[in-house]
Amino acid sequence: MRNITEERYRGSIGDLRAFQTPGLEALRRFTRGELPLPPIARLTGLRATEAGLGRATFTMPVTRWLEDGFGLYWGGIYALLADAPLASAIWTTLPPGKMVTTSELNLSFVRPMSRATSNMIGRAETVHAGNQVGLSTIQITDQHGRLLAAGSTRCLIADVPVDTDANYPPPDLGPTEPADPYLRPPPEDGYFSLDEVMRGKPGDLLQRLVSGQKVVPVSWLTGYRTTGIEDGRVTGTVPSSAWLSNGSAGIYGGFLAWAAEFTMGSAVYSTLPAGDVFATLDMHIRFTRPALVDTGSLTLSAAVTHRGKRLRLSSCTVDNAEGKRVAMATASALVVEGGTRELAKGRLPEEILAQLERES
Repeated sequence: MRNITEERYRGSIGDLRAFQTPGLEALRRFTRGELPLPPIARLTGLRATEAGLGRATFTMPVTRWLEDGFGLYWGGIYALLADAPLASAIWTTLPPGKMVTTSELNLSFVRPMSRATSNMIGRAETVHAGNQVGLSTIQITDQHGRLLAAGSTRCLIADVPVDTDANYPPPDLGPTEPADPYLRPPPEDGYFSLDEVMRGKPGDLLQRLVSGQKVVPVSWLTGYRTTGIEDGRVTGTVPSSAWLSNGSAGIYGGFLAWAAEFTMGSAVYSTLPAGDVFATLDMHIRFTRPALVDTGSLTLSAAVTHRGKRLRLSSCTVDNAEGKRVAMATASALVVEGGTRELAKGRLPEEILAQLERES
């Protein structure tokens, strides 16, 4: 099996038609299917479903393509959804010829996902939209309306050189077969056995990812690879594949946030004894420059900066192929002692965390 990101991408990049009308009208055209989706949406199933002045709602299916080697979903997946509605809510307030780029993203995680979570819904509202900066907030719920995460963003507003009267041709959207990746059957390998999860040392399990002996489902989807592991330190790479574009020449910020959280989480996991797991509580990421598509791999370097009995703090840098800084992230995580035993009993991650809250 090869990475999905090695296939010819599909979806719209550089479609100037989206900037010929006010942002609100453009987003409504996306919800009606009148404008083609960007590659990141074709990869994951991310969709705009509602648009109002200063408001945007997106949904994203929770498929097994997003799982790690334990069959779990990491908190960074919330960022994969959140960045789109947060930026779009601000975009709906702007006139033609304007675009937004994410400068900063903050998320607090309320409860984890599981295979019982079929869909995420992100509802964002604009707090402020100025000439150069916009602010918005978001709540993410599951298909039953339960709160999963909440957050906010700061976006920069920029001009797009576009002729509002021009008749721009539609972009090449790529192949139509096979089905979009998120709709395909997920890989059945890439999971650790129950015995490995129960008895294996986290550092040893992570080392199997480094050696390539194990490639987890979300890595097949995104091209992410763990490249180095020490106690409290992990490095990884992601391709600058056009599959990861949000419709511009840059990599979608929500994807980079997911990759940073995945790397920070791995660094935290490397510090735990066998049988323990963790749950990310929050994350914060700042973007310093665009990560352009097809410009070489991006490198992520994460380290645990605090090791408390129950709390771990971590940080991560994201650099492009030239070694220039693209983003900087931080996160905090709760240690769940003996968590693998509870998972082996069939308990959902949210049930385990709820018990921890009652006992604390």
